[in-house]
Amino acid sequence: MRSALALGVALLAGVSGALGLGVTADRAEAAEARADSLAAVADSLTADSLATARRASQVDSLLAPYAGFEAPRGVSAAEAEAWADARLAEMSLEEKVAQLFIVELGAVRDPDGLARMGVGGFHVFRRTPPREVLAVTNRLQRRADVPLFFSADYEWGVGTARSNFTELPAAMAYGAADREDLAEVGGAVTALEARAQGVNVLFAPVADVNNNPLNPIINTRSFGEDPERVGELAAAYVRGAQANGVLATLKHFPGHGNTDTDTHVDFAAVPGDWRSLWQTELAPYRVALEAEPGFVMSTHLWARALDDAATPATFSRVALSDVLRDSLGYDGLVTTDAMNMAAVRDRYGPRDRAVLPLKAGADVVLNETSPRRAIRYVVEAVESGDLPLARVDESARRVLRAKARLGLHTAPAPDRARLDRMLTEVRGAAFADALTRAAVTRVRPGPLPIRPGQRVALVQMGNFDASRPMARLERDLDPDRHVRVSSRGGGQRTAVSAARTADVAVIAMHLRVGMRLPPRLTDAQQRVVEAIRQTGTPVVVAVLGSPYAAALAPPEAGVVVAYDETTRTASAVADVLRGRVEPTGRLPVDVPGL
Repeated sequence: MRSALALGVALLAGVSGALGLGVTADRAEAAEARADSLAAVADSLTADSLATARRASQVDSLLAPYAGFEAPRGVSAAEAEAWADARLAEMSLEEKVAQLFIVELGAVRDPDGLARMGVGGFHVFRRTPPREVLAVTNRLQRRADVPLFFSADYEWGVGTARSNFTELPAAMAYGAADREDLAEVGGAVTALEARAQGVNVLFAPVADVNNNPLNPIINTRSFGEDPERVGELAAAYVRGAQANGVLATLKHFPGHGNTDTDTHVDFAAVPGDWRSLWQTELAPYRVALEAEPGFVMSTHLWARALDDAATPATFSRVALSDVLRDSLGYDGLVTTDAMNMAAVRDRYGPRDRAVLPLKAGADVVLNETSPRRAIRYVVEAVESGDLPLARVDESARRVLRAKARLGLHTAPAPDRARLDRMLTEVRGAAFADALTRAAVTRVRPGPLPIRPGQRVALVQMGNFDASRPMARLERDLDPDRHVRVSSRGGGQRTAVSAARTADVAVIAMHLRVGMRLPPRLTDAQQRVVEAIRQTGTPVVVAVLGSPYAAALAPPEAGVVVAYDETTRTASAVADVLRGRVEPTGRLPVDVPGL
C-alpha cells in the first residue's frame, strides 16, 4: 500500500509538470510525506485489525468446548419491566421486603421455609460440589413463588481440585497477562459453569485497586494497582459473564485496596481526601460501570473522604446514593457485603444491620444471620415511617427486573443430565492453561534459566497446606533434592545442606490470600531464606501467590512471580525455571525493594 501511494504521488508530480500546472518539488515532497503518513495509518489499522481478528479467533477457540452448553436467554428490558411491575403490584409489604435479602445457605436452619416465604435468594459456598449445588438450587427454586437469585464467590472460577469444572488463578493473573480478551473469557467460562448448576449471580470481579502491599485480604484478588487498567479488565470480565446468563458484581465499593485490615475480622478506614478517592478507588468504577454490571457490592470500610463520622460505606448514603447513584449514574442492584462480617456484626445490632443499608441506598442485604428477624425489622421500619415505602418499592422493583432480564421466570430448571455431560471433562482447561502461562512473570533473571546438567535444590514453604502444588512443582521441575519447610522452620538444616551442594537453589513460596490467612512467610521461614542466601549458592525465588513476598528475595537472586497456587500454576512456573518457555507476564503492582 505504501509503495502504491508513493507511485501515485510521483505520477501526479510528473503529469502536473508536463501540463504546466506548477506542482513544485516542495509540494510533491509534502504530498509524498502525507502519503507516507496515510500509509502508516493504513498499516497500523491493518495490524490492529489482524490482531483483533486473531484474538477473536482465540476467544472462540477457548470457548469452543462449551458449544451446546449455552445459558438460557433472558428477556427484553420492556418485558422485564412489565413483569416486575405486575409482580410488585401483587406483593404484600413483607413479600417486597423479603426480596431484598440474600441468605447464606448452610447458615440457616430452614432454607425451604425461607424460599416459600419469598426471600430474594441464597448464597452458595463456592467449594460445594456441582451436583450438590444443582440439587439444592433446583429444589429451592421449586419452593419459591418468585424466582430466586443464587450467588457465589466464584472469583477463582467454579472448579476445585475435586471437580471437573475449571479452577482459575486469582484476578491478578489477568492483570499480569494484561489482556482484556482473557478477562472476557474468564467471565464467560465462570458464568457458563455457574449457570449450569443453577447459580445466576457471580460475586466477581474485584474492582479494588491494590495499592497497599500490606493488604491482607484483597492482594491477588485485585487485577493490580493501575486504576484505569483495573477498570478495563473488570469491564471485560463483566461483559464475558453477562453475555452468558449471569449477573456479575463489581466489588467492593468504593474501594478495599488501600487498607491493611481484613473487614472479615475488624473495622477499618480507607484514608485520603476526595481527590485521592476519585483518582484511585473510584476510577475503575467509572470505566467498568460502562459494562452495566448487574450488581455493585459495598464495602464495610469507612471512606474518610465521604463521611466525617466513622461509617461503613454499606451504611453511608453519601457513598451509595450520592456517589454511586448520582455521581456515577449507576442504576443496577447494590448489595451489601456479608452482614456476618465482624466489621459490622461487632459494631451494629441486628436492626441497624437490616435497616441502615436500605436507608443508605442498598437494594440487597447479604447474609444477615437471622433473616426472618431482619425482615420483620424492615417491615416495622416502614410501618413506623422510619424507612419510606417508596425506598422498598424501588429496590424490590430492581430485584424483580433483574431476575426477569435473566429470564429466571421463564427458563427451565438446569438439567442434571446436561450437567453430567458438561462434567465429563475440564472444558476450560485450555483457557486456564493459556491464562496461567500468560501471567507468569520473570522479574529478575538471576541464574535463570536453569541449564541442563546443573544440580538443583528445591526448597518449598507456604502459609497453608500446599502439598498439591508442591508435589506438582517437584514433579515438573525434577530437582536433584527437594525439601519442604514448615511454618516453624522445620527442615531448615536439610534445606541449607541441599542448597550448599547445589548449583542453583530454588526457593518456592506458596502464599494464599484468604480470610485470617496472612499472605506472608513466618519469621522462622524467613530465617531459612536468609540461611540459604548465606550458602553462596545462586538463588531463584519463585512466588506462587502474593507477589509482595518477592521483596524477600536476595538482591542478586532471580525472581519469578505467579499469582496463584494451583497445580497448573506450579507446572507453568517449572517450565519458566527450566527455560522451556519464555515468560510474557508483567508485574501489575509495585513491590517495595524490587
